Amino acid sequence: MKRNVCLLVLLGLGTSFSLQAQEAPAPETPPSAWTVGAGIGLDFSQLLQINPKQGAGQNRFGLGGATTLYAKLNNSKRVNWDNTLVWQFAVQKLGSGPLANGEPVPFQKAIDEFRLSSKFGYRTADTSKFFYAVDVNLLSQITPTFRGTTQYPGNFLSDISNTNATPLSRFFSPATLNLSVGIDLKPNKKLSVFYSPVGAKFVIVSNDDIARQGVHGNPVTKNANGAVIDFENVDAQIGSLLKANYANKFLTDKLTLTSQLLLYSNYLRNPQNIDVDWNNQFAFTIAKGLQLAITMNVFYDDDVRVQITDYDAPGGVAGTGKRVSFTQQMLIKYGINL
Repeated sequence: MKRNVCLLVLLGLGTSFSLQAQEAPAPETPPSAWTVGAGIGLDFSQLLQINPKQGAGQNRFGLGGATTLYAKLNNSKRVNWDNTLVWQFAVQKLGSGPLANGEPVPFQKAIDEFRLSSKFGYRTADTSKFFYAVDVNLLSQITPTFRGTTQYPGNFLSDISNTNATPLSRFFSPATLNLSVGIDLKPNKKLSVFYSPVGAKFVIVSNDDIARQGVHGNPVTKNANGAVIDFENVDAQIGSLLKANYANKFLTDKLTLTSQLLLYSNYLRNPQNIDVDWNNQFAFTIAKGLQLAITMNVFYDDDVRVQITDYDAPGGVAGTGKRVSFTQQMLIKYGINL
């Protein structure tokens, strides 16, 4: 009896060891289908002069940058979803001492652009290069902008006139929202071309005082003397939209080029005048994760009046009108993948 018990115990122990030895390893966690990352760029300039020589210039301090966040779902067999958020912001202070009203020299706004883009696509077939897609784009600003004075022209973060003046712009005044449904062609990983024959565009000026100025593309009604007597906060448009994205690397992956072109034609008003929003970035890798980047934007909206650059005019601006707007910024940029 004792011998049988011992045999059963040994058999049980052996079976236990055998099961443990044959136990399959824990399954590995599958890689995430999402690619998430961020890029932070810095734009900095500084000059200090104490008892400067005649004609030497004036003190200068500038600070700004560009922040980029992205999340992409591109490992799925049929679904592709790209999301990008970009905020470019920079301010500068020129000179020292107080203004005529005794206030210290304020910060001028150099750039303030907030962009949000999202495109969701579903592949028409398992091996197709075409996607049914929905595209959303938002363009606005974050901080308020105030006009300067005759003695100190420019755009400022605060009201330097101390007259409780209406800001020229602020968050969602204005904002441009594009919402389109169409077909997205992706022949390779570098290029995508999206086209929507029926796309909606909304020019939004949520603040009544800013909308009354009639400079951001929202509809206004003027009297015989040119004064605004009525306005609308939203201009709703229907039109055709084309959006192309391109990204590639050169010089053994040292130089990266990214470009996004958005073209829009408003069926309801002057469809022959195409709105353009073209963003480009050239980034040269200095070290791992560190880049020298140059961004350039070309913008034209047939309904928006921009400041007309005239270097012979006070403050370099000669009124407003329909013009092509060009913006360029140089940054030291650090990028990470989350």
